[in-house]
Amino acid sequence: MIAKAIGGGLPLGIILGNEKVADVLTYGTHGTTFGGNPVACAAGCAVMEEIIHNGLMNQAGTIGEYLKLKAIELQKQFPALVKEVRGIGCMLGIEITQAGQPIVNELMNRGILINCTNTTSFASCPRILLRRNSVIR
Repeated sequence: MIAKAIGGGLPLGIILGNEKVADVLTYGTHGTTFGGNPVACAAGCAVMEEIIHNGLMNQAGTIGEYLKLKAIELQKQFPALVKEVRGIGCMLGIEITQAGQPIVNELMNRGILINCTNTTSFASCPRILLRRNSVIR
């Protein structure tokens, strides 16, 4: 299942599968509130064109590696605070040793959005169009 960003801001969700699962969902066995809208589907096609033909997957990998590297540098700089750094692509998780909400609030004041997914864990999933100079900030 893929949703949200695949529609370029319009409501759209898709299911991806290979030949092994191609016959699982047949006509009439699955319904969706986000299916069949021609405008959203056209937007989804445009998004897929960008992803496939303009290197956005490579961009996500490159920026994700850089983000993770910078987070690991913070972990080395503040080992008593940063317990763990994990992630793949642009999805990054950071676990800390204290309550995270005050840090979320301070980052928001600085124009940086990050989510505290529980008391001591941050999740960041920035846009894949993020540039290196924005990561440094």
